[in-house]
Amino acid sequence: MRGRAAGTAVLVLAGALAVAGPAQASANPLEEARQAAGRLSFVGLMHVRWQDGSKTRVERVSVQADAGALVFRGGTQVMAAPSSERLVQHGGGSWDLLWPAGLGPGSRPDIAAKYTVDERPGPLVAGQPTTEYDVSSGGRLRERLRLHTATSLLLSREQYDDDGQSVRSVGFEALNLEPASPAVPPAPTDLRRHVPRAEPGTAPDGLGEGYQRLGVYRRAGVVQSLYSDGLYDLSVFQQRGRLEHDDLPPGGSPVDMGGSSGRRYTWPGGNLVVWQGGDSVFTAVSDAPLDQVLVAARSVPRPVRSASFWVKLRAACATLVQPLEA
Repeated sequence: MRGRAAGTAVLVLAGALAVAGPAQASANPLEEARQAAGRLSFVGLMHVRWQDGSKTRVERVSVQADAGALVFRGGTQVMAAPSSERLVQHGGGSWDLLWPAGLGPGSRPDIAAKYTVDERPGPLVAGQPTTEYDVSSGGRLRERLRLHTATSLLLSREQYDDDGQSVRSVGFEALNLEPASPAVPPAPTDLRRHVPRAEPGTAPDGLGEGYQRLGVYRRAGVVQSLYSDGLYDLSVFQQRGRLEHDDLPPGGSPVDMGGSSGRRYTWPGGNLVVWQGGDSVFTAVSDAPLDQVLVAARSVPRPVRSASFWVKLRAACATLVQPLEA
């Protein structure tokens, strides 16, 4: 599970630079950007800035892409294959599959059901002309996206909180859309592939804030449910076990999960919330604003607690949030 969390952080922060699913007619600028990333070759350097409580943190990530295969290098190396698989590299050089091709979002909900999108000419980003999109919900600006005017590649995105303050931004500082050499290294040879098994009926069709279920998979005792509201994606991981708060990494903030206590963390890719529900430990990971993540997470049904199932959190959840200790 360590690979799932570390890889998700890097892929979420890049947003629409993830490999695209099947093309679909949509007014969703992020979907247009995903399609662009699936057909272009480029190399670049991106900055990531986010608010962690009262602190402003900044990281830089290099990106290489070649016709749908992408590699992000920062604190963790992640490869996205043209088949929509996501591979994460561990410290020892081995690779693990964190996002199987079958889990790719083939059809997100219509963005217009929840958001309004305003379009206008944008400023230069990394020396490239852009088209700027403001994405709002309930009268509040949520995202400002800048797509390359000629190709629709995402060049920058900025996320805002309920007060209209910028809480996270990612954008290119340098970009080469015509790299002279192949951008993506060969597929790793030391790769552990896990074929997930679909588990219908193990997660609700929808969560709060309009998140609709796209898929449910099981791997090694962990159930992953993927949701989307058309703009943001949200994954909920569930595994039987008991949440021992002493086993959680330092930092984060306590949060009320409607009858149980949890902990939330802010990281480059978005927000993570971990809590106890019945006899299971849940972890929700998303690039959505915190208020949306909490509403959606609190609407996850609580399973009936079984006293016969208690295992240590280190086996159940600690490896999900372990990369946050760095």
